[in-house]
Amino acid sequence: MEFHTPVLLTETIDLLNVQKNKIYIDCTLGHGGHSLEILKKGGIVYGIDQDPKNLEIAANRIKEAGFEKQFFPIHSNFSQLENIINNNIKQKINGLIIDLGLSQNQQTDQDRGFSFNDKNSLDMRLDPENQELTAEEIINTYDYDELFEIFSKYAQEVYSKPLVLKIIRERQKTPIKTATRLANIIREYYKEHHHLSKINPSTKIFLSLRIVVNDEFNNLKDILNQSLRTIVPNGNVCIISFHSGEDRIIKQFIKDHNFPSKPTKPSFAEIKKNPLSRSATLRSYKIV
Repeated sequence: MEFHTPVLLTETIDLLNVQKNKIYIDCTLGHGGHSLEILKKGGIVYGIDQDPKNLEIAANRIKEAGFEKQFFPIHSNFSQLENIINNNIKQKINGLIIDLGLSQNQQTDQDRGFSFNDKNSLDMRLDPENQELTAEEIINTYDYDELFEIFSKYAQEVYSKPLVLKIIRERQKTPIKTATRLANIIREYYKEHHHLSKINPSTKIFLSLRIVVNDEFNNLKDILNQSLRTIVPNGNVCIISFHSGEDRIIKQFIKDHNFPSKPTKPSFAEIKKNPLSRSATLRSYKIV
């Protein structure tokens, strides 16, 4: 299969400063791209992923590469970092990677609801077995004020008010059950009112729904705080974000703790090769 291409891979691994036989946690395992590079440098990796399908893909990939003895897959949300370390490792770790983007298969698969072209689902749960709230439930049952808050706070959508009204009108005709229909409703509004957008007009709304369904901002705050208690002195944390709201949370945390840090953005060459990297920002800090 075609594996997801990790963003800012070289820069992240360099900042992590991998040492042989030291322990690292890849908190968003995905297809294991970052983990493989750590393993190649002799590190020991515990890979966490909330998506059981990606966990299986990465574990098989790493096994085929011959690194299974140094790798330990864990099905969980990274907000449980402290519990995972206490139950499985029983000592502080040497470094941490968090990549907050979706893997390529999550973005394109049918039946997940992340893709604008998904004609079967409006789900958006990373772990359908253990999560209840879906984007479909939000879109069809939340009232005007609740939807407006999501679209304006998380999506920073300029046309939140009229879009919410249009969605409510449309769901009154027939429940909105697929990502394709929701994307078409948003696209129709932009077209009807001659609004222009450099990106697909559904992008921000879809991202805001994903953030709420998976409680992503609160989980990010949790793991940032837990990093202070779980990593050895001089251990490094690397976080790749794709949303201004995520980056603000990380930037404020770094500022609050006076960690020296500066953002790293993808090069022009990387963006040309992998357009999905264009909105990525890498920030890192060293535990003192």
